[in-house]
Amino acid sequence: MDIVSIIRDNKYLNQIYKQSTSIVEIVPFYLVEEYLSDDFKLQVDLENMETCLPGPSDMKTIAENSEVPESEAALDKRLADGCICLAVKSKGDICAYSWCNLRNVAYRGLIIPLKDDEAYLFDARTFNAYRGKNIAPYVRHQLYSHLKNMGRSKFYSASSYFNKAAMIFKVKLGARPVKLYLGLNLFKKYSWNVLLKNFNT
Repeated sequence: MDIVSIIRDNKYLNQIYKQSTSIVEIVPFYLVEEYLSDDFKLQVDLENMETCLPGPSDMKTIAENSEVPESEAALDKRLADGCICLAVKSKGDICAYSWCNLRNVAYRGLIIPLKDDEAYLFDARTFNAYRGKNIAPYVRHQLYSHLKNMGRSKFYSASSYFNKAAMIFKVKLGARPVKLYLGLNLFKKYSWNVLLKNFNT
């Protein structure tokens, strides 16, 4: 058993880990490659559903939702930096969305420049009132399709080692981990990332 699993599965070590994060935060995480599957079939339980690309005028509405931690300014900056947001609406209201970065993988201080046929997917959110309706995988698949039409055929994302639900969701969509990193953050200011395993070798 590896050290990460030992910390995760031992309640005492897990508690020590959580209490120490204000000084040193240690987060193992996966870099994941996702795929557009031609066999994707899913029934989404939504009325008057539509897919859209929210723009600056939508960021205020998204940021005003109490479930969204980012400010309107932070969301506007994402758009200004070239990121794309794809959302699903029901009866005119945004119920779920997912973002992508066309320039870099950017996660916990890890920065990897992307090629012209690559995209980094991040910040997927389904609002509580719409959960349990198969919306999250639908949004992801719609984002894959949109990116493919732009000439982007390789999709990456990142997931904490401890976030098993996220990995299960991605694996269901055909994703696979390509690298395992150990992320270190000191005083929430200084970051380092150590490659623990490359699954491609």
